[in-house]
Amino acid sequence: MLVLGVQVMERLCDLYFELSNEERLKILYNLREKNMNITSLAQKMDTTTQECSRHISRLAEFNLIQKNADRTYSLTPYGQLTLRLISGHQFTSIHQEYFNTHSLDDLPTRIVSRIHELDHSRFTQDLWVTFSLLESLFKEAEEYIWMIHDQYLLSILPLGVEALKRGVKFRSIDPMNREKGRRLDPERPDYVTEEDENYLLEAWKKGTLEIRLSKAIRVFLYVTEKKAIVAFPLIDGTFDYTGFITDRPDGLRLCRDIFEYYWSMGSSPTQDRVLESHKTRIQYQEGLEKKAHHRDA
Repeated sequence: MLVLGVQVMERLCDLYFELSNEERLKILYNLREKNMNITSLAQKMDTTTQECSRHISRLAEFNLIQKNADRTYSLTPYGQLTLRLISGHQFTSIHQEYFNTHSLDDLPTRIVSRIHELDHSRFTQDLWVTFSLLESLFKEAEEYIWMIHDQYLLSILPLGVEALKRGVKFRSIDPMNREKGRRLDPERPDYVTEEDENYLLEAWKKGTLEIRLSKAIRVFLYVTEKKAIVAFPLIDGTFDYTGFITDRPDGLRLCRDIFEYYWSMGSSPTQDRVLESHKTRIQYQEGLEKKAHHRDA
């Protein structure tokens, strides 16, 4: 556990005090856009030059800004870094209610510290919006689809087969043990044909469909080269499938890194397990067809 010394704590508190003032924050953000003198800053912020000058002096005292030879002010390297680091707080404060009921505790700090990369993402509070967007994600993908899920979304399985057939590569992290009622084994949905089932098996054998198993699913995530959907778990570990949709390069990069983190900890299913599951589903479907035939007869 990190224990802060008195001097370090005082410096941190002083920094937070400077950043807690709305006018001083506005000055920092304006100077991030371009260098400005006091008069221009005061006009843009609709305040007096005296008041602006007072804030400028405080920010300069804490080495957040510096005066240039042309009498304009600019951010110091330390000031630029400080604004980058508070971007995460800015993002989580906007979505305070969400992050008060959802957990990122399972993710390492190196990833959590980049949560601001979801800035400019679309927040969805409706699980049906999330699920419908997954369909467009599958239809639009051209290169790859990576997914982490606690359950199969049956409606997109046929779309997954179509994507594989047009050359899209899949990587999937599945729960090692699914909850009752959320398993496809032994049951297989009627609208995934036996032909599709065999195609999925062949894709796995060829390596265009890679699977890893995880003891617990800690994030709901689908990412392609174009778009990503990420939903964090509720505090109790379950999902309400509300979260963030992004098509920005930095947001996609963050989602890929979240996937890679969990992928590195997953285990590959044995060939016997995959083949046995495939065989069980085929036999189950054949049994349903026989029962239907006897009923019709």
